[in-house]
Amino acid sequence: MSYIEIYNEVIRDLLNPSAGPLELRDEGGSGAPVVAGLSELKANSAAHVAELLTRGDRSRTAEPTHANQHSSRGHALLSVTVSQQVEKGTQRGRLFLIDLAGSERAGLRSRRLEGAHINRSLLALGNCIMALSGGARYVNYRDSKLTRLLREVLGGRCRTAMVAHVAPGGSHRDTTRSTLHYAQKASSITNKVERELVETPMPLSQYRTVINELREEIARLKLKMKDDRTIKPKEFQLVEDEVSKEDAAENAAHLKSLREAIVSTFKQQMRLRRRLMELDSHLLGLALDAERQHAAISHWEARFNRLYKPINIPGSRLSTQQSYRGGTGLSSSSSERAEAEVAVEQAWAELAAVEREQESARTERERVERQLEQVRLRGAQLEQELPATISSGPEREVLALVCRVHELEADKLALQGERAARAHELRRRDLALQRRDAQRRLSDEIITRQRRALQDVGVGVPPELAQLYELYQQEIHASTYTESNDIYTPPYRLPPISTSMSELTWSESSSGSGRGSSSGSGGTLAYDYRLPRLAPTPRPRTRYSQASASALKRYASDDSLVMAGHRGDDEPVP
Repeated sequence: MSYIEIYNEVIRDLLNPSAGPLELRDEGGSGAPVVAGLSELKANSAAHVAELLTRGDRSRTAEPTHANQHSSRGHALLSVTVSQQVEKGTQRGRLFLIDLAGSERAGLRSRRLEGAHINRSLLALGNCIMALSGGARYVNYRDSKLTRLLREVLGGRCRTAMVAHVAPGGSHRDTTRSTLHYAQKASSITNKVERELVETPMPLSQYRTVINELREEIARLKLKMKDDRTIKPKEFQLVEDEVSKEDAAENAAHLKSLREAIVSTFKQQMRLRRRLMELDSHLLGLALDAERQHAAISHWEARFNRLYKPINIPGSRLSTQQSYRGGTGLSSSSSERAEAEVAVEQAWAELAAVEREQESARTERERVERQLEQVRLRGAQLEQELPATISSGPEREVLALVCRVHELEADKLALQGERAARAHELRRRDLALQRRDAQRRLSDEIITRQRRALQDVGVGVPPELAQLYELYQQEIHASTYTESNDIYTPPYRLPPISTSMSELTWSESSSGSGRGSSSGSGGTLAYDYRLPRLAPTPRPRTRYSQASASALKRYASDDSLVMAGHRGDDEPVP
């Protein structure tokens, strides 16, 4: 054990006061501070420790104060070390008992000096306690000798406890509060408590014995390995061959299963892609059917319900035509209107069926797309897993060829889908061009007949209208020259727009023949009130029962024949 006192930052040995002031040094290896020249006494019992402690207390610096007649004016540090021998070395435990000096106000110069040193050391100790309790990374122990000596106690592997002495009087309330706050911070210090084991070095003879035993063990093991190699080399080789064959068979089976899974995934992807292409083609066909139904509905509604209704004006040419038709006109109009209503109902029913089939096809397409995405992800996962199991070059080439074939098949299907979409678009545009051509020809015929009718009744043409007729004639001649090489050669030519026009005889097909006629000075005219189709008119959908579509097709084909009335009997009808 050892017992020292720190008075005015001077270290004294209380068990050997005649040694004088001692120096505090730092060891190079462990970094723990060491008091040079400090005496350490060995105690055999607890009574001997108490006797040494009493002898050291007699050498402490003490002076009377207002609170205590024997108040210590320095910090005392008692260190007790206990050692115990174990198999691996020596276990050592240390007990540090510190008596901190208290300072108070004093008027003498000496009191001021020792109070300043006491307060300085207590302040440094308080800063260390605050840093340790707050979890700071750096703790400054070098502000005083007291904190340097307590470095192992505060920041090492020891448990720390503080006993605070306070006065019960009310006049000492502030001092009591600061003391308790000081002690509370010290109680929050947490250290990792470990047992200190000092390994005892073995003697040299014992090291030599251990080395000899290890050498003998090495020689014995080498001899055993040599015997095993000479006796059983073939058996080891057979075992290694069997193990390698089993591993190769397992790898081959696993590789085969992965390859089959990839091929199956590729086939499933191709099947789903073909199904998508079929659904797309089916949807395109349904779109064409819906467009045809809309066109038929628009034609019949424009013909009988919307525009171009006959106007019965006495004395007019229209009235003359109706009178020329006789009594069959009303019955014919009524029968056609009834047929039109039936055709429109059937067209709406067909359109509703087409829309239901479109919705079903779209739902099926979404389901197929989800399945294709799942299969594609599974195939990508298998492709990532397969290269990790491939070790030879031919297998890698086979994998690359399989993936390449799948890519080519996918590209082929994509090209087929694009070709089908383009073919559908070309068909749609061809039908649209044919309809526009029929409408243009019908418009040309109507304009020419109206011009001839005006001349028959002797109505003068205003100059502005005459200029428009000239522009129209130029456009007609230009289009006629352009169509000279077309397969659709019209069987008639527009008459020249002038005051003296030759007599013309209009030839029409059976489907495009006029429903009524009137005689004029310029020739025989046949009027037809079948005008170009209008845009589809919005109408609330009505569900009808599915009936035969023969009547609808008949009326639609009749309308197409009327619109292309002067193409000729040998020309195709759009």
